[in-house]
Amino acid sequence: MARFSSNIFRISSLLAASVFAFAHNSQAAEWPSQPIRLVVPFPAGGPTDSAARVYADELGKRLGSVIVVENKPGASGAVAAGQFLNAVPDGHTLMMIVTPTILAPHFFETINFDPANDFAPVTKIYDLPNVIAVNPNELPEVKTLQELFDTSSKADPALMYTSSGTGSSGHLSMELMKSRKLTNMEHVAYKGSAPAMRDTVGGVVPVIYADMVTALPQIKAGRINAVAVGTPERVKVLPDVPTMAEQGFGGYEASSWGGVLAPKGTPQDIIDRLSEESREILASEELAARFDQIGILPAFLTPEKTHELLESDFSRWGEVIRDNDMGGK
Repeated sequence: MARFSSNIFRISSLLAASVFAFAHNSQAAEWPSQPIRLVVPFPAGGPTDSAARVYADELGKRLGSVIVVENKPGASGAVAAGQFLNAVPDGHTLMMIVTPTILAPHFFETINFDPANDFAPVTKIYDLPNVIAVNPNELPEVKTLQELFDTSSKADPALMYTSSGTGSSGHLSMELMKSRKLTNMEHVAYKGSAPAMRDTVGGVVPVIYADMVTALPQIKAGRINAVAVGTPERVKVLPDVPTMAEQGFGGYEASSWGGVLAPKGTPQDIIDRLSEESREILASEELAARFDQIGILPAFLTPEKTHELLESDFSRWGEVIRDNDMGGK
């Protein structure tokens, strides 16, 4: 009798496991069952938005689904991230993650999320070079990085500069240089690259540490002058613009990256499917050509490697922020 009961128990367990596996696989097979929202925590027209729209278009083709890009700017992306914490983890809501949003908890006292562990990393999708540029009408004498800092040291009031937002790599790099080079510059925060560039071109703010997507068209049009690129080596779209290191400012380089998150609790098979589709998309010549047109570089990472990058950036730049009293905490 005991042996019979044991067999019944084993059979019941196997049936239960089979039902669970069937339900799990059925869920993956049915996904996506509705349009997917891709939340962009910055305004339309900036690099995050541009990259997201190209990626969403290619991903939608592969999934056979509509992917709707939804812009929700505010507080360096923290507004969108705070709302995203409560998103249904069914694979139908995703969010772009970029450097300012990763570091927002270091800057804003009311923000309390962990960018590495409160979400489910999917993939890194791009690297983004940065460039320091000036309005030629406001600063006609500035052609080099040293001339920029010489000008700023004499400025009264402080020389204003902007970036893609509080906590952006450009903001952090410039503040780090300020603290060590004793320059007199003041950061003006905007809700994204597009409005920051608009006011730089308009002469409201004379200096910008901008991403290449936003800066390149304005540089080519002669509306701003590139002073230095914030990458270890020169970039092919601006071959005549020297790096910061070439001008004696090594160690202050800054570039950005962007990736995709899902809500925590999203089924692993959906994360794996998104990761695999992203890997193939980012390896395609078609996407590389589309990214090249807007000034960004495809850069795939697995969910695990994306998680490691989130953790390392949050920790490394957090230390810089604290050491230089740059944050709000």
